[in-house]
Amino acid sequence: MSKDELTVVDLLIEMISHNTVNEHTSGVHFPEQGMLESLERISQSWGLKTARLPVAAYPKDQSYNLLITYEVSKSAPWLVFESHADTVSIDGMTVDPLKCLIKDGLIYGRGACDTKGSGAGILTALREYAKDASRPNNIAVIFVTDEEISKAGANAFVQRQLKDLGWEPVAVIVGEPTSSKPVVAHNGVIRWKIRTQGVAAHSSNPSNGKSAISAMAKLVLAFEKEYCSKLTLTHSLTGKAVCSVNTISGGTAVNIIPNFCEIEIDRRTLPGEDSAQVLKDIQAVLDSIAKSDPSIVIETLPPFVDYQLDPKVNQKLSAQISEILIGMGLSGEQSGAGYGTDASTYSVAGIPAVVLGPGSVDQAHTKNEWLDIAELEKSVEMYLQIMKFGF
Repeated sequence: MSKDELTVVDLLIEMISHNTVNEHTSGVHFPEQGMLESLERISQSWGLKTARLPVAAYPKDQSYNLLITYEVSKSAPWLVFESHADTVSIDGMTVDPLKCLIKDGLIYGRGACDTKGSGAGILTALREYAKDASRPNNIAVIFVTDEEISKAGANAFVQRQLKDLGWEPVAVIVGEPTSSKPVVAHNGVIRWKIRTQGVAAHSSNPSNGKSAISAMAKLVLAFEKEYCSKLTLTHSLTGKAVCSVNTISGGTAVNIIPNFCEIEIDRRTLPGEDSAQVLKDIQAVLDSIAKSDPSIVIETLPPFVDYQLDPKVNQKLSAQISEILIGMGLSGEQSGAGYGTDASTYSVAGIPAVVLGPGSVDQAHTKNEWLDIAELEKSVEMYLQIMKFGF
């Protein structure tokens, strides 16, 4: 079979066959490379232009985003479609994560739903767009690295790579499993490591030391009571602001009084919230707890902040996407999500972005991840119609 005869299912099978488990999980640097090289070869065989956009500023770091483009004219608007190339862990899966099982109209494998299915649909649509007589837009498809943990690929594209391309996108469609319905708003997140300090001593005489774990136990209970339980903000599309303590570690050995303990909190922020103010609010609660109990000595590490997708930025684009979907006989109902995506990276930069793709988030990250083949095939036409729309 020639590359031009590849179906969207064939392309998805090829993508799933590459192990792209996020490097922070797998310990493998740039695990997406093999898949991106394959997509590069396929795209070039279709007559599409490709470019490797370095993600890191360090010469020894060879990671890159793969940009695939079809340019109609210098004056035509640029429409960007994005899909992330990495996946979550394959450990504990009950189906072979890399060898696609096709059964009863479903295709199984890691990334089938999140989000190689969207990527296969987008790239197949671009091949068909290049053949179409009606081509009002320049199209860019970008496969980005490291979305699942740090969003390094999307951040690099927005902050450094775009300015060297010589054009600005009018909109970005981020491929994620949304049941082929437009997600126009989603929450952001703050992840913050907080430590308590103690004094190490031999466990035969605990009074010579000071347990950081005991201090953390008090801190966690107080923080959950004074901060987590008092969050009341809600958003009509994305739900309630929430905060939880989700990891804990401490100590060095069973016979040593622990001189450190560390937790990591997860705070989901709503569209319209100021993340900087949220951090100040959390810090104020921590300071209050430490002041009320001097035995609790607190240290905070630099937080990870991922911003919200605010529907105020994408109102026009959202209406246009809904119009296209309704015209295809699909649902144009706009919704929000409690999770985060790369769309917020574009939105914060002032670029309208909407999340749209085949599959449900309920199937993502699961032990038997799957995607309905009929929905995958329908996504090709869905993305194609968006490419052909006059923005």
